[in-house]
Amino acid sequence: MAGSEIIREHAPRQNRIVEEIKVSDDVSAGRALPSERAAQAIAEFDRDPTLAMLMKNARILIKNGESRLAFNILRDVLLRAPDHPEALGEMATCLRDDGRFEEALKCYRALAKITPSLEADVAIAETLYLSERDDMALAAYREILKLVVADRSVLFEIYKNVGNIHVRAGEFDAAEEFYDKAYTIQPDSDILLVNYGTLEIQRENHESAVERFRAAVAINSNNDKAWVGLALVHRAMGDLELAKANLARALDISSNNRTAIRLSVEWSVQDGDAASAIRRLEKYVSEAGSEDVDLCFVFSKLLIQVGRLSEARIELERVLALDPTVEGGIALARVLDKARSVPA
Repeated sequence: MAGSEIIREHAPRQNRIVEEIKVSDDVSAGRALPSERAAQAIAEFDRDPTLAMLMKNARILIKNGESRLAFNILRDVLLRAPDHPEALGEMATCLRDDGRFEEALKCYRALAKITPSLEADVAIAETLYLSERDDMALAAYREILKLVVADRSVLFEIYKNVGNIHVRAGEFDAAEEFYDKAYTIQPDSDILLVNYGTLEIQRENHESAVERFRAAVAINSNNDKAWVGLALVHRAMGDLELAKANLARALDISSNNRTAIRLSVEWSVQDGDAASAIRRLEKYVSEAGSEDVDLCFVFSKLLIQVGRLSEARIELERVLALDPTVEGGIALARVLDKARSVPA
């Protein structure tokens, strides 16, 4: 993150989690207390209404979707009370929601040491799963499943995620086994039905995939992933018009569904309709995709294809600013600069 820093205070060795979390320069930080005063500080904060007020404000921000603002408050709490369980848990959640999985794991693991619980173990496993560290996630979930998990909603998520891990590994029979376990708990989950549909696509069972995706939209007509799934299956089955209609429905529901946008662009190009692909990418980049390196790069190439070289160079500059190492980026920029320098 631009303009970031690493906190380097004199916190106790066992409580150095906050030190490794990048924070914004525009947030002032109090100094952490030396180790000999740590226990005293924690006790004081337990009695200090200021700490309660900070945590209350953080919870309000998180509830309203302001995780990044909540992060700054939680960081301030943890600098002064490194072993505060609630602050550690909320900080981990904020980091995970922001895609900062490694830092989130450190917080969750610290929390599990301070207050061991099934909830902390599940959070660790889920964070490993979200970061696609599948072997570690699978091992963590297996340890949890050795215990008695009374909360069936938690058990559902575990079974579903383990099934997804097996799909990613190409272990389709194992995936179906865990999806079936999840299904016995929540048979009306449109999310699970989409996962079933994805599994059937992997198996090339197109008719079964269609049934799963249709069942998902019957439960939740606004499940954009289910409509994308239907689009993929119908395209594979040769029904191009229905596939386009399904994809359009997905984009109506979620205009920033990246998979739907990528498919829309790919199919437009395949069908010889570069203009439609450009319009789709132009809208996406201007609204929400300015940091999407891959699609910005595709956009620049399409602009070159139709002769809009100046606009293509602008998009290419954006790509190289985001990722200077993108394959072929610098070479394309040189070719483009040379082409623009030749008189028409």
